[in-house]
Amino acid sequence: MLYKKASEMKPTPIPHCMGGEGTVMMERLLDAPAEMLGKGRAYVRHTLAPGVTIGRHTHEHEMESMVIVSGRAVHIINGEEQILEKGDIIAAMPGDTHQIACLGDEPLVLIAQVLYE
Repeated sequence: MLYKKASEMKPTPIPHCMGGEGTVMMERLLDAPAEMLGKGRAYVRHTLAPGVTIGRHTHEHEMESMVIVSGRAVHIINGEEQILEKGDIIAAMPGDTHQIACLGDEPLVLIAQVLYE
């Protein structure tokens, strides 16, 4: 069993995440790969202030799913633009290229999980 209190999770700043703009604040929800049974490299909560982006990147031999917790985002995957809002879910499959940006005046909060193919 794993049990972690939110108050014990400390955000880590990631300046220019994947070549993006500004600083993403990341909280590790699970310590990967050990706490993911060796099946993934990340299970995190990202907070992006207005104007902050995660730059364009490609997933090789892994997939990334994201759930929008709050805020709005512009997500571009394989050249297709999507507007994401609270509760929306996307998945970038192996070989997909994507990027995401906070849209609007409130922070974007998302939970991302990266699993190995």
